[in-house]
Amino acid sequence: MFSMQFMPFVVIGVITLIVFIRNVIKNKFSEKESIIWAIAAFIMILSPLYMGAVDRFVNFIGVEYPPSLIFALLFLFVFFLLYRHSAATHRMNEKLVELIQLNAIHENEIRSLKEKLSDKGDVK
Repeated sequence: MFSMQFMPFVVIGVITLIVFIRNVIKNKFSEKESIIWAIAAFIMILSPLYMGAVDRFVNFIGVEYPPSLIFALLFLFVFFLLYRHSAATHRMNEKLVELIQLNAIHENEIRSLKEKLSDKGDVK
């Protein structure tokens, strides 16, 4: 049974879903990244509708205080996001180093070509 005390979760979930769909349309987020947020939004929207199932699940795994399970799940979600962003930052740093090295190689080649041309007297 739906209770009005869970209405803020539904509202926040709907707002989250709308914001991320809008940002995907504007190409501010990739579809891949927005799927994670869409799943989180759907969970926030649907969880108040299935509180009985949530209570049975909490009792099944032996948690005595259900909000502590929610906190643990949110902590794992944030940890997962931090891991993904850390891995993406690492990949971008590797690409940046590669691009800097490639740029230096190209600058060196251009410099050597200019020197060869200036030795021949073709470049002013």
